[in-house]
Amino acid sequence: MTDNNKALLAGLKKDLRIYYVLALFIFLLVFDYDQYWYIFKSYITFNSWSVYGDLRLLLKGTDLYSVGKDPFKEHYEPPYNYPSFWRFFSYIKGFDAAHYKVIGSLLVFFTQSMFLWATGSWDPKKAFYYILLLLSPVSLLIFERGNNDLVIFLLLLFPVLVFPKSKIVYILFFLLAFMLKLYPIGAGLLLLYLYREINFKSVAVLAGVGAVILCYIGLNYEEIIMIRERTPISVSEFSFGFQVPLENIMSHNRKMYKVEEVYWTGYIVLWISIIFLLFKVFKNKWNQADLMNIKSQEIHLFLIGGGVFLFSFFLSVSWEYRLFFLVLCVPAMISWMKSDQFGAKYLIIVLPIILWNQTFRKVAESVFSGNSNAVFIINQLLIASVAVVLMVYIILILKKSLKLIK
Repeated sequence: MTDNNKALLAGLKKDLRIYYVLALFIFLLVFDYDQYWYIFKSYITFNSWSVYGDLRLLLKGTDLYSVGKDPFKEHYEPPYNYPSFWRFFSYIKGFDAAHYKVIGSLLVFFTQSMFLWATGSWDPKKAFYYILLLLSPVSLLIFERGNNDLVIFLLLLFPVLVFPKSKIVYILFFLLAFMLKLYPIGAGLLLLYLYREINFKSVAVLAGVGAVILCYIGLNYEEIIMIRERTPISVSEFSFGFQVPLENIMSHNRKMYKVEEVYWTGYIVLWISIIFLLFKVFKNKWNQADLMNIKSQEIHLFLIGGGVFLFSFFLSVSWEYRLFFLVLCVPAMISWMKSDQFGAKYLIIVLPIILWNQTFRKVAESVFSGNSNAVFIINQLLIASVAVVLMVYIILILKKSLKLIK
């Protein structure tokens, strides 16, 4: 064995990611989901009709597409609510309901493996932090359901890791992800960053991507509305969004709905006031932040994760598992924390608290006789605070990259 090979082997032994991947592979290979998944219920609430339930519903639809039927006309419970663009997966041999366990296990394995690739080598501290995120209730929920967000996660992450210098490849994967689920449009922040030079080529590319998006929405508008109506939402559990805190409070006080417009006006004014105050108080510290002094890959992942989160937060009520996209922001956050950038340490501390909220709620329910709504509201406020910090970071990144700051 050469000295280079010995050095490489020694490096792998020190990188704790290899042990996590091996443990994950063995777990997925031998674990009997239907029989043993309930062990996680000791600290997480699963509200699923079956293991890989979301994936099974999706695959039922692709099975119907493969025989020329329309899944929207079938009476499923829960109802089928995936864009018809998923029909193209029906042409892939083996992508069917009969293989849902294999497909689900591969999704879980490749999602985590690709993310581990993005995180860089793990020392014990990083390993503890990342495992804390990957084994959180939010992460386990998206894995247990085999949710389609895992496919979107892979589509957005793959070109950044495999084709880091190819803008066209990212555009293709971005558009594919968008057509499968609308919310990946938030990852378009990376396109703005990649085509930040103000010239004819950049304007033409961004205009072309925008035209494709608008055409897709226009051609599929009725289906988009139907999917929205078929998708259940909650303002009291397993969800997040700009409107959730106020809707939650109003749902516990029906009198508030009589003057709903007044409360919404006050809520929006309060938000604007808080953001303005934060900018005013911390203006000097934000302006001194050097967010560009990290790896370009870390910035790209941050813009994808932050963009998807902010789009989901402000423009919809999203199920909690979509918070999983925030893990893409962590590599950049760790680098910024090492260089003592303002706000990075706060994000590092708050993110695990948000992802472990279900466990905190279960503890509160056992202590306060089943009432944990206060914990839910506090978590929504923490999520809102993360949204504010991410907005500031993204604004600073785009402004500096566009050379709008001297």
